[in-house]
Amino acid sequence: MSDAGILLLIVLGTVGLFVWNRLPLVVVAMASALAIYAAGILPLPEVFRGFGDPVVMFVAALFIVTAGLEATGVTAWIGQQFERLVAGSPDRLLILGIVAVAVLCPLINSSGAVGALLPVVMMMVVRLGVQPARFLMPMAFASGAGAHLALTGAPKNVLISDAAANYGPRAIGFFEFALVGIPLLVGTVVIVLLFGRRLVPDRTAPSLPRDLSNHARTLVAQYRLAEDVFALELHRTSTLVGTEVDALDLGPGLLSLTATDAEGAPRLRGAFQPGDRILVRGATEAAGAFARENGLQVRAISGEEAAGKLINRMAGVAEAVIPQRSDLIGMQVFPGMVTRDGDMVVMAVQRRGEDLLGEVTLEAGDHLLIQGDWAALQRNEARSGVLVVDRPDMVRRQLVPLGRGAWSVLTIVVLMVVAIATGLTAPAVGTVLAAGAILVLKLVTVEDAFRAVNWTTVILIAAMFPLSTALVDTGAAQLVADRVVALTGDAEPRVFLAILFVLAVVMGIVVSNTATTMILLPITVMAAAAYGISPLPALMALSVATSAAYLTPVSTPPNTMVMGPAGYRFGDYWPLGLPLTVFYFVIAVGLVPMIWRF
Repeated sequence: MSDAGILLLIVLGTVGLFVWNRLPLVVVAMASALAIYAAGILPLPEVFRGFGDPVVMFVAALFIVTAGLEATGVTAWIGQQFERLVAGSPDRLLILGIVAVAVLCPLINSSGAVGALLPVVMMMVVRLGVQPARFLMPMAFASGAGAHLALTGAPKNVLISDAAANYGPRAIGFFEFALVGIPLLVGTVVIVLLFGRRLVPDRTAPSLPRDLSNHARTLVAQYRLAEDVFALELHRTSTLVGTEVDALDLGPGLLSLTATDAEGAPRLRGAFQPGDRILVRGATEAAGAFARENGLQVRAISGEEAAGKLINRMAGVAEAVIPQRSDLIGMQVFPGMVTRDGDMVVMAVQRRGEDLLGEVTLEAGDHLLIQGDWAALQRNEARSGVLVVDRPDMVRRQLVPLGRGAWSVLTIVVLMVVAIATGLTAPAVGTVLAAGAILVLKLVTVEDAFRAVNWTTVILIAAMFPLSTALVDTGAAQLVADRVVALTGDAEPRVFLAILFVLAVVMGIVVSNTATTMILLPITVMAAAAYGISPLPALMALSVATSAAYLTPVSTPPNTMVMGPAGYRFGDYWPLGLPLTVFYFVIAVGLVPMIWRF
């Protein structure tokens, strides 16, 4: 049997194992690559070349860029805007997610658009009390329509435009793709709204993030931080201005919980400055007397204000539990105590739900509420001897919109988009530089960066490259394409567009849309010349066809990216993907020739 025949058997076996869904996707993909090597179709370096391919680096680096947006509160801000627009309606979230992905595609590529909005939508479904499966697949599919809103929507668009310039009357304009992109987007929204509930499987996500939207209020209520708590504000004439923080003496009847500067950052050392605030607990009379003696403004703290003081852009809190065998058992602490490193303060101590005031000897099971700036909390969360209930970085990502480093990461992302869109750098180079800048500025730690990368997606894409390469090198793809084109004979040109569409969709099941475009481009141009028609409608039909990659999770990176978070199986994609593919067929064969004449 020829290499092409063996390869086609490997392709069929790979698809069959994907559909069987009994083996992990990465195992099937790697087995496919090794089978190609064992058959002698590709040498070993070519089998593993995909792991160094720019597309793989682009996707991996994009996960880190997305982590930067999330860690600095950009996605929290986007989530707040989503929450305001969604107003508790799952249907609005569905529409908003589809449109947002499509609009972002020309700016940060389809993988970037899905990656940036994935954590936002995951949090929104938690707050709506629904599963993400209903929303993530339509979002991934919307990237196909979004790719046609501008020339930069997908790498294949550049290939299509260049071919039109080289073999046709002119290049396809930057926004000319939108002539089909807008109808595709509108049709996608309509199909999802009409058939989505029935065609998208009701899967349970393997894990969902905790909803921490009421985290600060919960802590205020649990530790009773709004009961007999007062804010003392220092004016320029206050006698405490210039006094060292650690020398503060409140006298009997008052307990210092924490001190902050005017921006809300903890004031744990140094001298008090005008605008600083001291949070104290005690009797109203004692708070008033101390304020009068020292020229302070005193006011009671509401629960909402206490929540705002606990968690803001500058500082946050961590709830810690003392476990058995902790080296902190027996340590003396008290509310208002500054930690040994001087970067955090103990705000409250509880034992079996009861507040402990004054000096306390820690026991196993005690709860401590600790405040500090975000960097200090994150540095100390892995300290031995305590169990942190909610990781500070997870709290910050959900509750602090546009926090520290937000404008830096936005600047990095904008520069990345401009560099890629203008062709100043290749997409992989732009994203790797952006990810590197985020790490250098310590907006994301190296450990968190590795955790942010979805390695299943990365390995799956890399392992599928040998299959694409072998289809071209063995001539299998060319052989199939030539035979399909020969079937058209002297038929009407739309028949050729129809067969071209079907061929592109079938190849797109296991081959990326960029690779499919590259394989079919010369066939498309030669066929258009043989028909004596303009190559523009054939090339645009090919562009639409290669975007209709909706039948499997391995057809496009966005399809793969949403598979794990939503809990989809391999066979879950085609029920909704099929009607969308039929709609794309109508656009490619019916609408395209009406805009770009034969």
